[in-house]
Amino acid sequence: MLPRPDPQERLRAEAADWVVRIVADPALEHDPAFRRWLGGGKDRARAFADARLAWQIAGEVGGTVMAGTQPIRPAGQRPAGTGRGWFRPLAAGLALGACAMAALWLDLARPDLRLRLLADHVARPGPAQDLALPDGSRTLLDGGSALDYAEDAATRRVTLRSGAAFFDVQRDGRPFSVRLGGNEVRVHGTRFEVRDCGGCMLVTLEEGRVEILDPQGQSLAMLEPGQQARIPAQPGARPLVQRVDVPDALSWREGRFTFYDASLREVAGVLQRHGAGAILFASETLARRPITGSISLADPRGELEALAEAVGFRILPLPGGSLLM
Repeated sequence: MLPRPDPQERLRAEAADWVVRIVADPALEHDPAFRRWLGGGKDRARAFADARLAWQIAGEVGGTVMAGTQPIRPAGQRPAGTGRGWFRPLAAGLALGACAMAALWLDLARPDLRLRLLADHVARPGPAQDLALPDGSRTLLDGGSALDYAEDAATRRVTLRSGAAFFDVQRDGRPFSVRLGGNEVRVHGTRFEVRDCGGCMLVTLEEGRVEILDPQGQSLAMLEPGQQARIPAQPGARPLVQRVDVPDALSWREGRFTFYDASLREVAGVLQRHGAGAILFASETLARRPITGSISLADPRGELEALAEAVGFRILPLPGGSLLM
């Protein structure tokens, strides 16, 4: 079967194409064809703004990539044997290279911008945000988290790109699934959480029934209300299923994060998404250290400092606002 076309992916590709063409020939910004395309809806205007932002970021991290690849010619002179469109393939290729460098910079310094460029729905760092999905389901998207949503006549599909989300699924006869990494949670009407726990996937079921599938579509676990599954990212790893106190496990919905033997990397990831700043680890041993406790999400930087004092590590500020632990 051929993959279903992704309207959002096609829209982003069209926007990127217009950005490249306008960089090559700024007069095209006033071209009637471009104005008609841009006026086709708010989604197009947003996609074009995001694509232009990506180009600007690429320029910031890529330096003078464009200037360094073009020979200097007298004004109005074009390369021999070429037409007006000679620059477009070169610009497109350079855009790919520059955007690759931009992606590295975004992952470290501004992960929120990278998510905004890639995802359908992004929650700002800070409190969780309530979101209505097109099928009538609702999701509470944790601060700094992002997801994509797609549906057709047969299925409804969510891809969690980062962070955590709690889903209250509306029954409408179609299966509803959430994918994180290679694993998938499949449901038919229920209330549950899916969380990226830093090298693993965490699923907590409040109501209903969910099945967890591996990348090959094989069933890993079937959860009942009050159960939580932790699925390591390693291929072939079996999930750890246990009973939990659901209000504690989902306390982030009320502004607290409660954790039991969670890695310091997982806890730091939560604080980072809530506004503590980009957090890096100097030691993998420290990043994997298990800790148990509860923190307030209203003051992420203060909680991080209190955690450093309790656990016994230092926080070093880095240029650009990042933190090294």
